Amino acid sequence: MKRILTALTLITALAGLGLGCRKPKAVDKGVSATELLATADKQMKQGKFTEARVTLRHLEQYLPGSAEFPKAKLMLGDSFFFQGSPSYPEAEVEYTSFLNYFPRHELRDYALYHRALCHYSSIESAERDQAETRKALDGFQQLLKESPGSPYAGETRAKIQQCWRRIAEHELVVGVYYVNTYYYVGAERRLKGLLETYPDYVDRERGYFYLGEALRLRLLSTEDIIQFNKDYATKLQKPDLKDLSKAELAQHTKDIEAFGKERIKGYRAEARSYFQKLVESYPGTEWARRAADRLITMGTEGVKEELDS
Repeated sequence: MKRILTALTLITALAGLGLGCRKPKAVDKGVSATELLATADKQMKQGKFTEARVTLRHLEQYLPGSAEFPKAKLMLGDSFFFQGSPSYPEAEVEYTSFLNYFPRHELRDYALYHRALCHYSSIESAERDQAETRKALDGFQQLLKESPGSPYAGETRAKIQQCWRRIAEHELVVGVYYVNTYYYVGAERRLKGLLETYPDYVDRERGYFYLGEALRLRLLSTEDIIQFNKDYATKLQKPDLKDLSKAELAQHTKDIEAFGKERIKGYRAEARSYFQKLVESYPGTEWARRAADRLITMGTEGVKEELDS
């Protein structure tokens, strides 16, 4: 019992000294919206972002019809965005809330810009998924579409360029990875899409080289063979190739071999065209030298066609 009393005494003393966990001081409900906003502004300037949020939440809850309410909504987003350790997801929620509440407010461009910045600040390296980059890009483009004369337009355009570059870099990284892991069909598809979709942002030297590599090494894919067999069955007016006669089966084997040789010959010719483009467009560079080596090798070896390798 003596120990219990001692523990209770200690807890009471600690509470009296204010050494326990304390919540931010409650806001006087009689304070006006103007006073609340001024208090929150002062608290944020002092770096007291948690206390500022308590003040702003009070205004949000009890004075939503006041003229200060829109500014309070924006400041809630700012309190998460500008605090020492920013919480961009929570800031994004608050900026979105402001945009939903006030779709025509004069500070809409501010909210749009900072919401996009929340995603921009969360962009991953080129090797990682670019979902945040695409969200940032959408947000910046929305701002320019709605407010092309906004004071944030200049910075927005610059950040849009950076978003495009990061997405293009990601696509290139994936394409190179596919080449290095022998997935040449996927590499060809990815790198061709990259060069067509992001012509102003891609590292074209690496793009041309690795696309050439994919086509230099590519054989028939499963998809190629499946499509050939479908077309072949249609030509024979059969639902599939399960019941071919011995003669039809022998002819099918000859035809698919000829198809494969011709298709691979086309891949190699296309590979040479990309290597040649690299040599001509970027003479003297390391990638051009590599491409020149490939052209020499392919010229001396000829087209190597191995359907069963």
